Amino acid sequence: MYLNILVLSFLFGSGLGKDAREECEWAVSLCNIGDPLNPSSTCVFEGPLSTLSGGMEEQQFSTKVKAVIKTLTNQPVNTKTEHYLGFPYYLRIDLLCGSKESSKHAIQEALLTGNSPNVVLTIQEPVNPTHLKPQRLQIILSTAPLLDIPCDSELCQLGWYAPMPILNGSVVYRAQVLSSGLGQHVPERSYAVNVNGYVSTTAKGNTEISIGLKIPALEDIMVLGSPSRPLWAVVGHAPVLILPGIPGFKAVLMTATEFQHTFLFELGIESCWLGSLKCPQMEFSSMILEAFSTESSLFIRQNQLLHRFVGNFSLLPLRVPPSETWSQVLRSMCVSRMVPVFFSYYGSEYFYILGGGGQKGTLYRAQIYDGDLTITQLLDYKGRTACEFMRRKACQVLWADQDPSHNHLTDLVLLEMLPGRRRAHSYQLLILDENFLLGDTFPKYIPKGGESLFTMVTKTQENTTVTLQLSGMVFNPKSGILYIWGNTLLCSQDLGKTYLFFNGYTLDQTIKYFTLSYHGEFTFVTETEELWWGQEGVAQVTRVRPSVGWKVFSSLQALKGYRSDSSKHSLLTVFYDWDKQLQEVIYKVDSKGRGSVVKWLLPVAEILSYNHLSTSIVHHSEAISAFSIPMTCPFFWDQITHLPHPERYNRIQLYVTRPPLVHTPMDLQTTASLATYQGLLQHLFVLHSEYLMDIGNASQNPIWRMWKHKVKIYTDYFFFMASNGVSSTGFNVEMGGYSMPYLSSEISFPDSVYLDCFSTFSFSISFNCGSPIHRSMEKESRAGLRSKVSDMNNIWLSAEVSDDNYLHASITRSLEYNRWTVKYKVTVTDRGAFPGQTLAGVGLLSFSLLLRVINSELQCFQQKDQGTALNGLLRVPIYIGCPPGKRLAFDISTTLKQTAHINKRYYDCPKPKANIPCFHFEHLFHPAFLIQDIVTGESWKFFESYTFKVIGGGAYSKDNIIFYTPGEVLKYNSLNYSSQNTLIWDFEGMDKIKVNVTEEGFMVMDGTTNKIRWLCQQKSPCGNMPFLSMQPPEFFFVVEVSNKGTDSSTYCDYALQIILNVHGIPVDHYHRLSRLLLTLAVIILVIFSIAMYKLYGSDMKNLLMAAYQTCKLGSHMDHDSNVSMAPGIGN
Repeated sequence: MYLNILVLSFLFGSGLGKDAREECEWAVSLCNIGDPLNPSSTCVFEGPLSTLSGGMEEQQFSTKVKAVIKTLTNQPVNTKTEHYLGFPYYLRIDLLCGSKESSKHAIQEALLTGNSPNVVLTIQEPVNPTHLKPQRLQIILSTAPLLDIPCDSELCQLGWYAPMPILNGSVVYRAQVLSSGLGQHVPERSYAVNVNGYVSTTAKGNTEISIGLKIPALEDIMVLGSPSRPLWAVVGHAPVLILPGIPGFKAVLMTATEFQHTFLFELGIESCWLGSLKCPQMEFSSMILEAFSTESSLFIRQNQLLHRFVGNFSLLPLRVPPSETWSQVLRSMCVSRMVPVFFSYYGSEYFYILGGGGQKGTLYRAQIYDGDLTITQLLDYKGRTACEFMRRKACQVLWADQDPSHNHLTDLVLLEMLPGRRRAHSYQLLILDENFLLGDTFPKYIPKGGESLFTMVTKTQENTTVTLQLSGMVFNPKSGILYIWGNTLLCSQDLGKTYLFFNGYTLDQTIKYFTLSYHGEFTFVTETEELWWGQEGVAQVTRVRPSVGWKVFSSLQALKGYRSDSSKHSLLTVFYDWDKQLQEVIYKVDSKGRGSVVKWLLPVAEILSYNHLSTSIVHHSEAISAFSIPMTCPFFWDQITHLPHPERYNRIQLYVTRPPLVHTPMDLQTTASLATYQGLLQHLFVLHSEYLMDIGNASQNPIWRMWKHKVKIYTDYFFFMASNGVSSTGFNVEMGGYSMPYLSSEISFPDSVYLDCFSTFSFSISFNCGSPIHRSMEKESRAGLRSKVSDMNNIWLSAEVSDDNYLHASITRSLEYNRWTVKYKVTVTDRGAFPGQTLAGVGLLSFSLLLRVINSELQCFQQKDQGTALNGLLRVPIYIGCPPGKRLAFDISTTLKQTAHINKRYYDCPKPKANIPCFHFEHLFHPAFLIQDIVTGESWKFFESYTFKVIGGGAYSKDNIIFYTPGEVLKYNSLNYSSQNTLIWDFEGMDKIKVNVTEEGFMVMDGTTNKIRWLCQQKSPCGNMPFLSMQPPEFFFVVEVSNKGTDSSTYCDYALQIILNVHGIPVDHYHRLSRLLLTLAVIILVIFSIAMYKLYGSDMKNLLMAAYQTCKLGSHMDHDSNVSMAPGIGN
């Protein structure tokens, strides 16, 4: 049977591929920017890394590009007023094809055939986006070929280069390398290129890892056969991963590239023995037991001690300084376990600390906010711990997790009640929401499973004789499913009200650790290192290794030359990478005894397809000379159609860039042209950051502002220069080389869907039953099988949402008999149940849509370019709330036009200030606002309801602005205080009885009823201003516009703060009278002086001359004697 499956895999699967030759793949490495004026300052092909850890260690922008930018006098670059910087690194792309010589020939062939790679760089937004608003950002970078130096021919070794951008606030980046589509087909590859903040610079200028000592020879410490261990990190936000569990050593494996480059370090911590009666230790071990990686810090547990190290991430807005050594957390606590939380919540990261010894049963929650660590003990409102709530002394906390759904944080606690007097051993799930709530009771024995459905825990179900043992749990916030594992696997979709047991798992194995992909799949490893796999919504779990399919897969890999020596490697861990692909980290030893850590892809779908072949019956047809495997999948193929543009739903902002145009036969770049590429891209990022300001124009996107000084007049001129190769530098900057495509030309399924209030997302999916020839060939083989295969009447699609209180899914079925196709239209609609309004991209609630073809689980496989994939289930992540990329902007152009039209005059600001519009006090103020979608480029007038409040201000200067307290904001803006003469502004020409008012007394405005009259009543901040000059006073108002609580058409809180400069503010009667009296006094003094001069002019003239001579004589005497004299009358 095994040999038959191996043969069939060649016939129906991928086998050895297209041919037995070596396949090529893209490789990515980092390269320091070097000196752009030095042609030899490039990366070296033999050196795979130019950094110590493989990640980005420098976080400061480079000034080396300035020297090149200054020479671009005849280019569309503003060298006079703009300042250009560069990024610290390049990305170098190579083509690896086995041997070095084969790789060199493949690179030259790719250059000659035009197969230059493109890099799609994804910038992960930070946990707490303070520098920029929440956004999803991607850049498509065209690479530039550059020869390696030294070289005396165009056939020398070369590589492709692109700038490696860094964005203030982001430390996690993903580079996806794509082929251009010409020449040899090279599959796309994805790499993690993250910032490593755990590297320090010595006094001599050398770099070293600050967390410990690097061990160059892995075989000196690591051994084969060590138990695997879990990898814990905040999903999508941890730039550096560490893996503990090196037996006998306080060492960890560290990587900043998802184990593409891995290094071993011995940590610089003290191995103290703190065992006592309150914290007993049965055995001392130097091994690091647990490790958890967050965005800015690393946490480890050794014995009962918990340690922390804060990285040096200058790109993050950290509130604490970077660590120089490991610091101990909770010194007085006996720590028995550290439990990770894999998702951040409202700008914070979390994990749990479990007490041991005399503190058994205690539980603490650790919160990291901008690097600041806060630890809180979890107690109910009566101050009781979880065990005290259960009134059990023989009690311990096994695990903890949190549910962040519904914009509310809830703690989940798994307790183990130890046997005692008259009390049996049991488990209990508690939900802490100010008070502890009990979950349903766990059964004492594991229930007997069914064939295809989940086994629900009831009082009447049939049980096995195996006692239930639990050891951990994890909550998936995207699907709302809680997984609990031990010697079985169960889940709960309602936070412990009911429990469902998975089927297919053996009863003689205990799960050691459990890993979620958060995209519908999960994997767990048992104590005997067996690897199991399952899907959300599918009751059956499958053993991947060992299995028949694994044997076939291993044999095929051995024939290809991969994984040939299975006895010389052992498993370290398994994890899901950025692309949700299952990876295993392996420690292997070569024939020379040298150890290394490698990452291998685990193609679960391919392995399961071989398992599927082992259970299929091969049928031979006598009518025709062929044999076939009968179809067990209900459909032949599927296709998704009627998709909208993905940008409207995935909310990804996209930039497309390419290097300068060079005038060489093979388009080979120079170090100067690459430096120009660096400088222009960094300048684009600066403009992108400024584009998120609150005062904006819909048409003035970053690309427009990048060339605004040239775009009106010189566009055709620079195009002519570039087309004809006229340049003093040997290359030309193309204005068309930088673009911001709002809607892509290729329609694809979005990776995530973001929905606003009552928004919908719809598409169609078609399932084909196969052609008549195909059905006639399978008619005989299908006689003994289920009739549901390839029958239109048996293809049914179900749609499930993770929480129907927030989402509604509907499907419409139609039949196309002429095409033997069943077509479904799927529509997902938001129910409008999101609590309140939030800022764009903040506080989103995550859900999932599951589309399932009935009877397709583990039966449908599809061959794609990336390999074999499971078919029949489609999961769509859905986020509801205010989608990222939407904002409210102050439309200054329309405001000035409307204000001039209402007042019949145009007011010119006497002292213009950048980004601060000014208006006259006597003029009506008619503001206009825009809703801008910076992802799709669309904008429209904002006519919905909103409140207008002055929340701060200062007289005469922006530097004098102070923000008012909440009580002062009410006093200066609310109608409830209108009788106290404290209002700053008021509506013009409106009936106060008909105007809408909030509970606080704030007036509600809209796009048509928003004419404002400045009041500045006597007791307001601008109502009693002193004179500082002959011009009327001016005041700077900080105005907040918000639709929160007044606009029910959206989940977005379009909060906007702008500064307005108002001139010509009148003074009160007291200041007017004082100014009048002062003026009269000055006039009287002048008249009196003139009169006195007329009467006693000659005498006063003689007196003044005598005073002048005396002053002059005193000055000469002081100069001659060099003695300081007292000042005389003349002074």
